[in-house]
Amino acid sequence: MADNDSTIQSGHPSMGAARGEAIAIQGVSKRFGSIVGVDSVDLHIEAGEFLSLLGPSGSGKTTLLMMIAGFETPSAGSITLGGRDLTHVQPNKRGIGMVFQRYALFPHMSVAQNVAFPLKMRGANKAEIAHLVDQALSRVRLQNYGGRMPAQLSGGQQQRVAVARALVFQPPVLLMDEPLGALDKKLREELQIEIKTLHESLGVTIIYVTHDQEEALTMSDRIAVMDKGRIQQLGSPVSLYHQPSSSFVADFIGKMNFLNGVVVGMDDRRIEVAVSGQTFDVARSQISGREDVAVGRSVRVAVRPESLSRTEEAERAIAGEIETSIFLGSHRTLIVRTEDGAQLQVQIPSSQQDSDVPRRGRTFVRLDPAAVRVFAGEAA
Repeated sequence: MADNDSTIQSGHPSMGAARGEAIAIQGVSKRFGSIVGVDSVDLHIEAGEFLSLLGPSGSGKTTLLMMIAGFETPSAGSITLGGRDLTHVQPNKRGIGMVFQRYALFPHMSVAQNVAFPLKMRGANKAEIAHLVDQALSRVRLQNYGGRMPAQLSGGQQQRVAVARALVFQPPVLLMDEPLGALDKKLREELQIEIKTLHESLGVTIIYVTHDQEEALTMSDRIAVMDKGRIQQLGSPVSLYHQPSSSFVADFIGKMNFLNGVVVGMDDRRIEVAVSGQTFDVARSQISGREDVAVGRSVRVAVRPESLSRTEEAERAIAGEIETSIFLGSHRTLIVRTEDGAQLQVQIPSSQQDSDVPRRGRTFVRLDPAAVRVFAGEAA
């Protein structure tokens, strides 16, 4: 469907001309009695950015999203959209699109009527509604489904309708609260790519709430990792994966192994760490934590499964016992118990001959010192 530069009567541009706006969140807090849901959050979201709020249940991510949408009022702080203060503006006056996990479609309306609903509320004429609904359904690959009822659609199709309805009036910002959580894994992964492609086509600003770290890594320009009402780290998927600022972030983004270590030597550029009877050097740029490192201090060492390798040689390797072996298609994961009781996940490429990988028994694990993160003051 070709782009169209017309506007509906409320002044919103057509879908083809979609462009996002920046959001500024300054000192925003939300209290529920004595409980702090969101605690003094500062966050600037660029126009057209795809930003995910990622964190465990109760971390404050959905509460922050609801304050941006207007369904919750901040206890303190301000929220602006394109320079316009939204802090106390009612939800239906904000011009923001919203997609929920449970679709929230009107069961008594057809697909086309569901998508048309925001346009009717904004006073668009019939011809324009028909054009924009057709355009919106084409965007989500449902152009021939306008006459169907929601009950006649699959879960994935219903979620596409919800996205079309949220975008049809051309909002500058689209808020998505766990929108794929009710779908099976394969369909969820397909829709992740579709939403990301749609975002790149339209340029709308998207704020996406999820507890699924793989989903956030797949879709986001930046990720804000939240815990206890605060943003623990903000950055690109690559920087969060490779340079987590804390063991919490390291553990929440991807799979991570943790080992307790002790600093046994150091100079201006590097430190020497002893782990499970082995020592290795780490650059100071690989160190994060709550306190300075010093010889004799305990540290927590984090290393990804793909940065570990199995070896038959004991030299400069950690000894352990293979407890189980798990085949996962692209790779095999060995669960190894070290002699001091730590459990390691070691990722072996599927290209390696299956007969070369023992299922159980004694083995040695070698880590890549350049790929570890060391957290000072966080030893378990």
